[in-house]
Amino acid sequence: MFSPKRARPRCGLLTLAFALASGPASATVDYQRALQLAQELDPQAAAVRQRAEAAQQDAVADSQWADPVVRLGTVNLPTDSFAFDEQPMTQKLVGVSQKLPRGDSARLAGERGSLQAQAGLADAADRELRLALQVSEAFLQLAAQLESLELMRENRHWLVQLVDYDRARVATGEAQSQQLLQSQLALARLDDRIQALEGEANRSRGLLSQWIGAAAWEPIDTTLPAWPGTTGWLAARTPPVAPESVAGHPALAAAAARVEAEGRNVEIAGEAYKPQWQFELSYGQREPTPTSDGADFASAMVSFDLPLFTGKRQDRRLAAARARESAGILQRQDLLQSLHSGLNGAAAVADSLAARRHLYRSELLPTAEDTASALLSGYASNTADLDAVIAARVEAIETQIDAVQLDYDYYRALARIRYYRAEAPGTETPARDSK
Repeated sequence: MFSPKRARPRCGLLTLAFALASGPASATVDYQRALQLAQELDPQAAAVRQRAEAAQQDAVADSQWADPVVRLGTVNLPTDSFAFDEQPMTQKLVGVSQKLPRGDSARLAGERGSLQAQAGLADAADRELRLALQVSEAFLQLAAQLESLELMRENRHWLVQLVDYDRARVATGEAQSQQLLQSQLALARLDDRIQALEGEANRSRGLLSQWIGAAAWEPIDTTLPAWPGTTGWLAARTPPVAPESVAGHPALAAAAARVEAEGRNVEIAGEAYKPQWQFELSYGQREPTPTSDGADFASAMVSFDLPLFTGKRQDRRLAAARARESAGILQRQDLLQSLHSGLNGAAAVADSLAARRHLYRSELLPTAEDTASALLSGYASNTADLDAVIAARVEAIETQIDAVQLDYDYYRALARIRYYRAEAPGTETPARDSK
């Protein structure tokens, strides 16, 4: 007589090499390691931070005055003799001029650049959160597939025992060959299911390798991440979640900084209505001539432009700046609504999955296993049909796989909640979550 291996009520630590030989425990890739590798290998976050640094450097440069202009030359040099002491107006001239920024435009340009740099740093923080979400979803999907494969392989032993049992009964005349064929068909179908799921797991590894490289093909530790803070928030919240729950998200901080930067553009456009001043000092050195003592000349000049015709230049630029600021405000509001609705949606999904996980653990898993065991006992005593035994066992296997998928889907929903709440990437404690 044979007996099936009873399904595990929870997903434990699984160290699984994708080849026949498994590597040492230290070579496994767990969730925290996968996230660390993704952060180390991600070029986008570094690129965003470099752009923010560039914007900060530009801000300093944009807030400075223009460089002074120096003039050197000769003035009124006679072309018939090129002599400096022939004409009294001939001078050797040196001068310097300085153009001032228009109003407070330099200061405002510097503030605009600093705000753009702040937006860039917030973008980098948002990129890290998005990366953590993408890695979490890919890793958890792969872990679910590996756990499902382990369950199928465990239950395959039961079907192999069933085939051997039926073969022995056929040999002794206690059963018909049709029963042996039925059990062999059930085993072949399970083998096909295992091969299909192995293909899906390989595709998941390929997706995960986008972020962690070749480590995606190493043995995977399927332990679920520990997020007690997230599960505690989920249990304590009162639906619907208030918009303030996402107010600290870096994507919103980036959008707010860009709106402020556009506000500075509006102020800069307003400064265009003011004149731009330029000051100039010059000194002309003269030589004595027959008609002059050759006294030197000093000059001081002030020049400025007059923005009199503003209808098609300053007015239009000011209107454009205000339109861009309004667009930024609307985009920020849209982003807030998107994050808010995303958090409410992810929390609702997590609630539903939590309820289903409880139902599977308390009712469906025990019932499916008890039904399969009872029919198996009946088949051994010739009181149950083989079709019913195989159907019950297949149903028990499917229930176990569904329970595993629910566990990992639940944590994928938690990963989305963590993104919307801008929680720090990674696990909160090394403790294992009980399922």
